[in-house]
Amino acid sequence: MALIPEQTIEQIRESNDIVDVVSEYVQLKRSGRNYFGRCPFHDEKTPSFSVSPDKQIYHCFGCGAGGNVINFVMEHERLDFLSAVKLLAERANIKIETSTRSDAPRDDQAHYYNLHELAARIYERTIFDDQGKEAHTYMVDRGFKPEVLKKFRVGFAPDQWETLTLEAMKLGLSKQILERSGLLMSRNDGSFYDRFRGRIMFPIANNLGKVQAFGGRVFGDVEGAKYMNSPETPIYHKGRTLYGLHISKDPMRKTRSAVLVEGYLDLIRLHQEGFENVVAGTGTAFTRQQAAIVKRFADKVFICYDSDDAGRKAAQRSGLALLEAGLETRIIALPADEDPDSYFDEHEPAAFETLQEEARDYIPFIIDSQREQLGSTTAKANFIRSFVTDLAQIENNLLREMLAGQLAEELGVSETNVMQVLHEQLRRSRPGVRRTRGEEKLAAKKPQVSSAIDRAEIELLRMHLSQDTDLLEWLTSTLDADDIGHLRHPELFQLLRGRLRKEFPINRNRLLDDVESADLRRLLTRLIAEVDDVPESLKLAGECVRTIRHENIKRELDALRESLRNTEREGGDISDLMKQISDLKLKQSSL
Repeated sequence: MALIPEQTIEQIRESNDIVDVVSEYVQLKRSGRNYFGRCPFHDEKTPSFSVSPDKQIYHCFGCGAGGNVINFVMEHERLDFLSAVKLLAERANIKIETSTRSDAPRDDQAHYYNLHELAARIYERTIFDDQGKEAHTYMVDRGFKPEVLKKFRVGFAPDQWETLTLEAMKLGLSKQILERSGLLMSRNDGSFYDRFRGRIMFPIANNLGKVQAFGGRVFGDVEGAKYMNSPETPIYHKGRTLYGLHISKDPMRKTRSAVLVEGYLDLIRLHQEGFENVVAGTGTAFTRQQAAIVKRFADKVFICYDSDDAGRKAAQRSGLALLEAGLETRIIALPADEDPDSYFDEHEPAAFETLQEEARDYIPFIIDSQREQLGSTTAKANFIRSFVTDLAQIENNLLREMLAGQLAEELGVSETNVMQVLHEQLRRSRPGVRRTRGEEKLAAKKPQVSSAIDRAEIELLRMHLSQDTDLLEWLTSTLDADDIGHLRHPELFQLLRGRLRKEFPINRNRLLDDVESADLRRLLTRLIAEVDDVPESLKLAGECVRTIRHENIKRELDALRESLRNTEREGGDISDLMKQISDLKLKQSSL
């Protein structure tokens, strides 16, 4: 395995403030000394996910997830420890020097990203040379400035079969990585050729700016699909990615608002015209996961899709996902036959600002856009049934019924009748459902700490994380193997006590790196989160030790009494057992 020096890991951890890192995935709000948001690891309505800037840890009081900044990246991005450290090192511009063994596993994710970066450089270089001259002219003629094209790394894939393939082969990657990258296609003889050819290329990056996929657009009189997008790969999931987020996230945070568009060109044009808080989907219908990503950075979203019927229907679907995510959702009505890109061919940015100010609430926009088709009673009834089918997919009961009520009011029909249609659809689509899957999982994960000995064990574990050296010295000199051997978490005691022999007090963040078990790490993170909030004293420590020793003696007494009963039945000598029981009772009373 590749080995990273401990001091380098410490530098990487210290250079990546956990609040900044988590804020790229979760919308956080400060409350007291900590930040809170909705947990990214389970479904929840009320924020129970806490991030401590002082302790540099995260902890969810709902599902129990927790750890330091490295653990967060590992869990959220589904990376191993080494890959998470490398990602954070790149984020902090820290160069990693590693020693390796010959049996080290290949870091596949890094290879996929390296291959996409190679492709992005080839494409963006080509659009500014002779091979890409026509593509460059096409973009400029459409009103795009060269500096904006460079900012978004817009490029051109040469109309040749092996431009990228020949360069990719030099990287020495496995056939499996080349096939799964989504950039190359394989022939029957096992050779490869470029997937993208003769297209204007739009790199799709993750929220850290690392290229993970591409969208390719034809131009001029060329046959074939207008757009070709990368397939799903180990580093790219369409439904969990937003185009332009790495550039737009800071403006979104600053304004707490976002403009949602459908296409790459729409986004780049809006950005060029001064609207920098804009994001777009990535070649698929807008998803709940994408809405949740927007929610991390914004409170209000303006949907700005094409003004045709397809754009209206897409806005209707996307709007529901945004509303369910808890976002204030308004829809911008563009003039007929316009899209966000073409709009600026004839209008100034100030005109678009006016459109934003006049943007309609979700239900009124949907109804108004359908007025001409809702002239008859039958058409109105069919529309209600169709729309209510979409509403039935919303998990939030209150939101679902409020939208149904607003729909009835806008259409001038009985709210009771609309609710009846809604409840019929709910019974058909989700029979017997009482709780969401996330709620069921959460209920099953609630920690149980009920007995006195369990509480004493948790307190003593927490005290081992204290910064009070007098308390730590008392604990290490008083507790012994017999005390902890029968507790629920003896391995955690051993880890803490072993660490105390190396550093006094314990470096809590470094400690989390040593815990491989997710369950133990969650417990440990909870203890770290609470350690400074619970009064610590030698008196409390003494009471906890007495509780544990009292329980241990009780367990021994129960075993001895069972032996006594068996010996009496067999007619054996019980004097020694009686003496042991007497001695233990005396020991118990002296505690």
